[in-house]
Amino acid sequence: MTYKINELASLLACEIKGDTSLEISGLAPFFQAQEGSLTFASDEKFLKKLNETKASAVLVPAGIELPKDGKTYLLVTENPRALMPKLLGFFKRKTKKMEKMIEESSVIGEGTSIPLNTYIGHDVKIGKDVVIYPNVTICEGVRVGDKTIIYPNVTIREFCEIGNSCVLQPGAVIGSDGFGFVKVNGNNTKIEQIGSVVLEDFVEIGANTTVDRGAIGNTIIKKYTKIDNLVQIAHNDIIGENCLIISQVGIAGSTEVGANTTLGGQVGVAGHLKIGSNVMVGAKSGIIGDVADNQVVAGHPLMNLKDDLRVKAAQKKLPELLKRVKELEKRS
Repeated sequence: MTYKINELASLLACEIKGDTSLEISGLAPFFQAQEGSLTFASDEKFLKKLNETKASAVLVPAGIELPKDGKTYLLVTENPRALMPKLLGFFKRKTKKMEKMIEESSVIGEGTSIPLNTYIGHDVKIGKDVVIYPNVTICEGVRVGDKTIIYPNVTIREFCEIGNSCVLQPGAVIGSDGFGFVKVNGNNTKIEQIGSVVLEDFVEIGANTTVDRGAIGNTIIKKYTKIDNLVQIAHNDIIGENCLIISQVGIAGSTEVGANTTLGGQVGVAGHLKIGSNVMVGAKSGIIGDVADNQVVAGHPLMNLKDDLRVKAAQKKLPELLKRVKELEKRS
C-alpha cells in the first residue's frame, strides 16, 4: 500500500518542500527508515543528522535550514511529536471484524490442533506441530512457526511474528500497546502503536510477561533468548541472541541489549540505552547509561560488581562510624 504525500500534508496542515507528487510506503524510525518511507525529526539529535536517514520524506519543524539532499520535507509549525497521534493513526492498519472462533482465512499447519475456547484470527498462519492450550487468543495476521508451544491464557496481538520452537508460558502477552503518550493541549494523548513484535526461533517468554509492540518499527527478541516470569519489555526494544532476562526486570523503550547478556532479577533499565554483549548485571541494579561489552556490574548507580560489594559492606558500618564521629565532635 502507498500513501500520497499531499494527503499527509493536508492532514497535518503542513508545507511540502520537495516532490509534491511523492508516494510513500509507510512510516519508519529515523535510522531504520529506507527509501520510500516517511520519518520524522522532532529534536536536535535527529535534526543534525537529516542527511543520515534513508527515508524519502521527513517531517520537521518549520524554520530550520534544510539540507540539499533530494529528500522531500514536510514543514510543520509545531513540534512534530505533538502530531504523532494524528500521524500514527493515519498509518495504523485496519483490522477485520471478529466473526468466528477460527476465522476461515486462517491457515493451520499439519499436526497442529486448536482446543476449545481459543480464537484464531483472520489471515493467521500457524506452522506444523504447534501445541496450543485452551483460552489462547491469536489475533489477525499473526505468524507462528513450527513446533512452538503456546500455554493457556496467552494473547498474541495482531500482526506479531513468533518463530520456530518458541515457548510462551501461561498469561504471556505478545504485542500489547507500548506506553506511548504525548501532551496535546495539556492532556495525555495516546500515540497509536503501529509496529509489531518479532520473536525469533527458540525464544521462551515467561508467565505473565509482556512484550510491547513497537510504536514505529518492531520490538525484536532474537533467537535462543529466554525471558523469565513477570518481565516488561517495552516498545522498540531489541534483545540480542542467547540472553537471559530474569524475573521482574523492566526495560524501558528503544533500548538495545547485546548477545549473551544476563540481567538479574528486578533490574531496571532506562530507555534509549545500549547494553553491550557478554554483560552480567546483578539483581536489583539500576541502569541509566550505556554499558560496554564484557562487563560484570551491579548496584545503583551501576558499578563494577566488586566495587558494589565493597560499598554494600561499608554501608553496614555506617551506624558505628556515625556514632564515632559524634563522639569525636563532642571531644573537639
